[in-house]
Amino acid sequence: MKKGLFSIRSDEKSFSMRASIWERRVCKGVHSSKGITMNKFLMAVSVIAITSGTALAQDPSAAPSFGDVSLTTGYTPDPYMVSITSGGLIDARGISPSCAGWVANAPDFDLYFTAGSLPLTIAAMSDSDTTLVVNAPDGRWYCNDDGGQGLNPLLTFNNAQSGLYDIWIGSYRQGDFANATLSISEIGQVGGAPINSNPQVGPAPSYPIPQPNGPDFTLNPTAGSVNLSAGYAPDPHTARIVSGGAFRAYDTSSNCAGWVSEAPDYAVNYNAGGFDLTFGVDSGSDTTLMINDPNGNWICNDDGGVNLNPLITFSNPQSGRYDVWIGSYSQGEFANSTLSVSEVGQVAPHRGTPVANRIDMSLPASFGSANLSSGFAPDPYRVNIVSGGQFRASSARNGCAGWVAGAPDFQLTFNAGSLPLILSAASNSDTTILVNDPNGNWHCDDDGGNAGLNPALSFYNPSSGVYDIWIGSYAQGDNASASLSISELYSE
Repeated sequence: MKKGLFSIRSDEKSFSMRASIWERRVCKGVHSSKGITMNKFLMAVSVIAITSGTALAQDPSAAPSFGDVSLTTGYTPDPYMVSITSGGLIDARGISPSCAGWVANAPDFDLYFTAGSLPLTIAAMSDSDTTLVVNAPDGRWYCNDDGGQGLNPLLTFNNAQSGLYDIWIGSYRQGDFANATLSISEIGQVGGAPINSNPQVGPAPSYPIPQPNGPDFTLNPTAGSVNLSAGYAPDPHTARIVSGGAFRAYDTSSNCAGWVSEAPDYAVNYNAGGFDLTFGVDSGSDTTLMINDPNGNWICNDDGGVNLNPLITFSNPQSGRYDVWIGSYSQGEFANSTLSVSEVGQVAPHRGTPVANRIDMSLPASFGSANLSSGFAPDPYRVNIVSGGQFRASSARNGCAGWVAGAPDFQLTFNAGSLPLILSAASNSDTTILVNDPNGNWHCDDDGGNAGLNPALSFYNPSSGVYDIWIGSYAQGDNASASLSISELYSE
């Protein structure tokens, strides 16, 4: 669907070169946008004049998250390409109803361009549905969605100006942070492929932006995936999952029970043999199971296993992808559980986080761990978390806000370099962050991030070692979906 191109005028923009990338990383200011909500409809393309003093969510003056480049017409190689992570927490329609997607506060990339007689094409390539927002040297905003191949965006400036182009690559779907490649070309190339057509300025039909409305197997699984072939070992294969979510499983299929998340909790890519394939759950709570099989069928169970645990067995299973959701029978309950995938009918006992009576960094992290070294890619490294818990964060350190779990949500083992380490969270809810650093010191924040009510902590001379991380909920009992961001560039 071609949603077109538009431009609007903003306040006059400075074209002076900024400080070095490192200086901008360190000196970047904190911007907060509280309580932004938007009506989710993509309007017809239009040209809108913004009067002086209008506040935009995007900040062209902020340091670009993925760097910058100075190019002069005739540059090589052409196209010039940069790896970007798309998306953000800000609705691009804050610029105009004609913009689409979700973008970050700071530009993803800055292009300082000395123009010639050739057109300038800025495009993105991704396996996900991405959008494009550009603030050009004339101070005007340009947006596109699907102007390139497939669901990729593309903008062509036929009479390109010299100066600074601030570039954002957005995600069409809220909460989708995808790997993407930014392509900058004067010869009609996007990632080495010719451009078939250029989007033109003009009206376009209105398209509704999809609202999250239930489980979606096209989304990336929250707790990861695995490739298994018949006869795999060890059997069972297990994964730690936090059950529950905001969507009633019954609304997907009348045979389903409980409450599940939008994205799958886990995905199994299975190469079948002569065995049955069993999915089972063990938890101290009442859980349910929902699976989308390789044929797109929804299969569900509640209490088919031992006690209140669900179990599903596929006799003569097909090869392909099995998307798995572990639900909570009760709305608002998020429970630790163990998913087992077995060809011999085994369900591993849940040996998850021991029952905690305090905040305890010695407990295993509920949402996994990672080993990262300075300069890691992609940056940011993101992990899906369910925020909140039963303990006041202030019990770890006076003055800390929110409620956290007993066990850490995530454990980072970090090999530090010269860059800062920035830990932050993104959520539609009011979240906090609590960190125990390699030296045993406690750190916390509430609302120090770049958008909304997001928290952030910056370690400007980080120590190497283990960082235990909790994402809290400001309000007791508010267990919200959140994304933990680990970065050396910026905070959420």
